[in-house]
This record gives sequence, structure tokens and C-alpha cells, in this order.
Amino acid sequence: MRQSLALSCERISAELLDHFDGVGMVRGEYVFRAAGKYPTPESVSGYLVPYLRHIAKRAGGTIWYRTMEADTAECNILDGVEEIIDEPHKLLGLRGIRRARRFPDAFVAELEGIAQVRDEGADIGVLFPFVTYVDELQWAIEQTRAVIGDCPIATMIEIPSLLLEVDRVVTTGVSRVVIGCNDLSSLLLGQARASLRPVRPVPPLLRAIERVTMVAAAAGVRTAVAGYLHPDLLAACANLGVDECVLHYSDLPEVLGEQFADLPDLDVLQAIKRKTRAAIAIYEAERAAGSDPDHPHAHQTLTP
Repeated sequence: MRQSLALSCERISAELLDHFDGVGMVRGEYVFRAAGKYPTPESVSGYLVPYLRHIAKRAGGTIWYRTMEADTAECNILDGVEEIIDEPHKLLGLRGIRRARRFPDAFVAELEGIAQVRDEGADIGVLFPFVTYVDELQWAIEQTRAVIGDCPIATMIEIPSLLLEVDRVVTTGVSRVVIGCNDLSSLLLGQARASLRPVRPVPPLLRAIERVTMVAAAAGVRTAVAGYLHPDLLAACANLGVDECVLHYSDLPEVLGEQFADLPDLDVLQAIKRKTRAAIAIYEAERAAGSDPDHPHAHQTLTP
């Protein structure tokens, strides 16, 4: 089973990438959360494009960029957000491609940034997050083709509804499906994500992975697993014939050993999460107090 790297705004070296089979996921939302900016042509040009260039100079093969996957609370505090939205169940709300369909300008801005870096010679594929139905996937593919043209396309499978449509997913033109084990295990088991970290090889999840792998392989589509993965789950996925596991940069010492303990940006992911949580707390406190500012707070950019 191949091992690729998932990046969340960390800086990388060619030497590090020599240990992996490429960049299996760039989590775009962490670039914007680090900057405190929502995806717009300006923030894409100022933050996303330079980061993708940084990766492209060091990585061989396809770099898989996942478009923004942030809940409404995380979006509300970013400068440039279209609308403040309060949801009681944010993790089940307006996320991923659901949000892209409601606010397509931000999605198109990301795609235009990818197109720019591809025009400079980088091999970047587009990975769609939190897709509910095949019609959402088809919409995202159409938008991508209109902006970028021909490029590698992939989708996350992290909602049971799309899992049940996997036989249709593999006919849409995707070359890769990525099973998002964090959300999928939570939704399958009816448990909070935090209680399941790291994700272990429980039977319902393994059956889901086995089904996706079998259907995808028959259609010539590659299968990957991603998330905060327990080593036992990785071993089980290898036995099931999964093509690739996508390992988070910040998890490398825990999953692969002490040889990765001295990497320079191991704290970047947690630093961005702390920054976002603090900004949400301040913003919601001010809204509760009645100040309700017209625009989200501008926060100091976190530079990894």
C-alpha cells in the first residue's frame, strides 16, 4: 500500500517527500484559516498560489488539492466571508461541496488559483470534500472542467449517502476516491469524531472500505484512506487491497516513528486550530453581547 502525505499549511522539503509516494492531499482550508482570509481572488493569489508553488517545486507526481472544507463557525470568522451563518449542528451543516454550491464564487476562486499554478507546469489534481450525492459530485466536476479544463479529479467518500452510491461515483470520471475515515466512522457509528481519534478498524468501517475498494478496483479507480489513522487500521486497509493511505504531516512521528520527531512544522496544524478556536470564541462572545460587527474580525496571519 502506497503512503502519501497530507499537508495542512506545513512547509516541506524534497528530502521529506523522498519517504512518501507524493502529496495525497493538501487541505486547502488550513491555508485560509492560517491567513484569516476567506477564499477570494485576492486571498487565493496572496496565500494559496504561493503555497502550491512551494509544494510543486519539491513534489513529484500529482499534488492532490482538496477544496475548502470548513464548517460555518470556521468560515464566519474569516475576512471576506459572504454571509454569517449560525448552525446548531455545524459538523452536519454547510460544508465542503454543499457550501461551494451555495457560494460558488469562493469555489471558483480556488479553482482559478489551481489553474494558474497548473499553467506554470505543476501537476495538480482536484479533490472534492464532503460530497452528499453524485449530482453534487457531477456539479463540482463540471465547474472544475469549465475553469481548469482537463485535470485529475477525485472525491472524498465520507458521508454514508455517497458510500451507497459508490457504483455511480466511479462512472463520473474520477480517477481516485479517498475514504475520509474521520467523518465516515463518526457518521456510521453515531459517535462524536473526537471520541474516535485515532480511527481504529471497527467492523462497519472495514466493511465500508472493502465495498469501496472492490467497486473502485473493478472500474479502474484507485482507492485511498485518509484521516487520523491508527496503525491497526492501516494494516487492515493493506489487507483489504486499498491502494494508498494518506498520512497527516503532524501524525508522522506517532504513526511512522521517531525518525520524524524533529520535523520543523509539526505544531502548525494545532497552532492553526487554536487560532481558529480563539477567534470563534471572541466573535461569538461579541455577537452574544449584541455588538454583532458587520464583518468578521481580522486576525493576525499565522505564518508557518
